[in-house]
Amino acid sequence: MNSARRLEEIAQILAARGSVEVQELAKQFRVTGKTIRLDLDKLARMGMVERVHGGAVLKQPQTDLFQIRTRRKTNIREKQAIAQKALEHIKEDDIILIDGGSTTQPLSRLLGEKRLTLLTNDLLIAGEVLEKENVTLYVTGGKLSDHRREGVYTLLGRDAEALLQKYKVNKLFLAATALNFKQGLMVYSEDVAAAKKAMLQAAEEVILLVDYTKFHQQAFLTFARLEEIDTIITDDRIPDHDVKYLESRGIKVEVARLNGP
Repeated sequence: MNSARRLEEIAQILAARGSVEVQELAKQFRVTGKTIRLDLDKLARMGMVERVHGGAVLKQPQTDLFQIRTRRKTNIREKQAIAQKALEHIKEDDIILIDGGSTTQPLSRLLGEKRLTLLTNDLLIAGEVLEKENVTLYVTGGKLSDHRREGVYTLLGRDAEALLQKYKVNKLFLAATALNFKQGLMVYSEDVAAAKKAMLQAAEEVILLVDYTKFHQQAFLTFARLEEIDTIITDDRIPDHDVKYLESRGIKVEVARLNGP
């Protein structure tokens, strides 16, 4: 197993347990304790864990990818406002791609008035539009996420990526675990990162839906540079200096206000 894959699996273990021990990981991955300590040091430099004697603890479990059940219950009003703002971008007969995520799913609930084609790799999003006659639905193939017990129902892997590469869409409504001004858009899993990269290649226009709690955070893998995003829709907690910085990099920022425009 290469070091990148081992780091990903350590991150997943941390997400599930909240803490890890060096000796246990060394035995599990059949490497030396020194190798595991170097891995944990790298995760600590990323801001993901705090090193403790004999191991590490997850620094911010509430922002981890695999705590999606918790995320779906937080910032609900902000995510609904973001979805309403995103809906303004959808035109009659658009072909759109909606990425799986707790911030993108509310958008799927608002679809149905305009005739459109929807492509998604998320079964929860697909379920939201099953009875909407104006929506022609395509779902990618692929392997269902190993983390469905945590509420993740995305389809990943080579089959999903291959289908995404066959299509072109007018607009991609994208999600991310973290938005970092230096490192770009980030997630924890290689499979998720690969799927998002394929989505970016399929889209003429990329619209990132992200509440402000994701800003200035860090995850494990970068899947996109900021410059690959056309528009960011976020909530009204974003300060003016962040808006100006993003606009200076050629990104349009739209603020979804909780009390209307």
